[in-house]
Amino acid sequence: MKVALVAAEMAPYAKAGGLADVIGALPAALAECGARVSVVIPGYRCALAALRTATVGGEYRVRVGNQDERFRLRSGIGPGGVAVFLIEHDGYFGRDGIYGEGGRDYPDSIARYVFFGRAAAQVLADFIRPGVVHSHDWHSAVLPIVMRADPQLHERFAGTASLFTIHNVAFQGLCDAAQFALLNIDPAYFSIDYLEFYGQINLMKGAVVMADAASTVSPTYAREISSDPAFGFGLEGVLRAKGPRFVGILNGADYSEWNPATDHRIAARFGPGDTAGKAVCAAALRERAGFDPKSRRALIGMVSRMTAQKGFDLLAAALDDLMELEVDLIVLGSGEPQFERRLRAAERTWPRRVRLSTAFDNDLAHQIQAGCDMFLMPSRFEPCGLTQMYALKYGTAPIVRATGGLADTVVEFDPSSESGNGFVFNRYERGEMIGAIGRALDIFGRPRAWKRLMANCFAADFSWSAAASRYMELYRQLRADRTR
Repeated sequence: MKVALVAAEMAPYAKAGGLADVIGALPAALAECGARVSVVIPGYRCALAALRTATVGGEYRVRVGNQDERFRLRSGIGPGGVAVFLIEHDGYFGRDGIYGEGGRDYPDSIARYVFFGRAAAQVLADFIRPGVVHSHDWHSAVLPIVMRADPQLHERFAGTASLFTIHNVAFQGLCDAAQFALLNIDPAYFSIDYLEFYGQINLMKGAVVMADAASTVSPTYAREISSDPAFGFGLEGVLRAKGPRFVGILNGADYSEWNPATDHRIAARFGPGDTAGKAVCAAALRERAGFDPKSRRALIGMVSRMTAQKGFDLLAAALDDLMELEVDLIVLGSGEPQFERRLRAAERTWPRRVRLSTAFDNDLAHQIQAGCDMFLMPSRFEPCGLTQMYALKYGTAPIVRATGGLADTVVEFDPSSESGNGFVFNRYERGEMIGAIGRALDIFGRPRAWKRLMANCFAADFSWSAAASRYMELYRQLRADRTR
């Protein structure tokens, strides 16, 4: 089966968030299941610098609005030997950033990704010719739209199945109705049944409606965004209308990178059979953070964008309470200025107990997972989450809110049955979060129970093979329906 994944990011070549990790790992897992996989991403400056590529064919051309846009196609070999194709366009992608610079999105974001969807369609039709096209998030939403709405492409993709995956429904590719002309499709598609959304264009809505099936990145998130307006951001009815053609498939973790037994970014290797190295990692992390090396306080870590979605308003409100609980806190992330200011103030107040690092630092991300006792994810909503899966692999107990993929991966530890792998709270409230941290500290103070909890963490397995098998099953179903 020939499968093409199309997305705006792919680790390690172009990364702004968790989408890149998914596209960096899923293709190789699909290939192990027997698929012949290609990936198509934009030819950002950083991607072209990171991946050795060769030019494929001559110059290509697609129509975007009233402009002919010319581009080049470059190819290289990605993780797991998967073919990676980059759409090179100096005007749209020859920039320093991926989505923007200086904390602001590029003003021509819609035009950039309309072009990307159009160009990807051309490359797939002319060169790759897959049996399944799997598009990810709004940046690639134009592809499943034009596969069905453009008369010429509709014919060429008649036997090609289309799956669209939502990684975060909060970002939908909304734009002014005037930009509909960029798509070069029949104006009839600007209607409530297709792309129209309260007078605007909604690219994600169009992709959900026009793809053969839609999915998202965890079963719980699928239920949340198709039933609750607080989670669905206006698309809950559209998703419900897909019926069984909307599913939740839990993301996996890339254990080739996130594995304490083989991780050379950390101070010592360790695993379920030999946990001594975790204490070495904790000491090294405390030294790097400037914490008291002799402290017996629990060390809590966070690696996250600092936004309200990720629970940083709860954290900011609870810092005084947290310090009363006698814990140390290290945070790696950047985001909304008010949260950075609050954590910087906490650093000054508790200089040997709170540390914030805002610079991108992959080494530190690994060291936090390895050296901390607990990993905090108090998200308001979380489509899947990957860092809690990494924490489990490193024997670091997650403390999470029961939402999205966090609810699908972390189970409250029960000291009587010794089951469970973390600590969970339900209501999005400061007291609820502090209560969960208190329960974690209670177990932390009981060495035998904590050892059992760590063993449960190590035993959790969220490898990509399960997700890839589920996707392959869905691909086969969609392909069979298309070729009947």
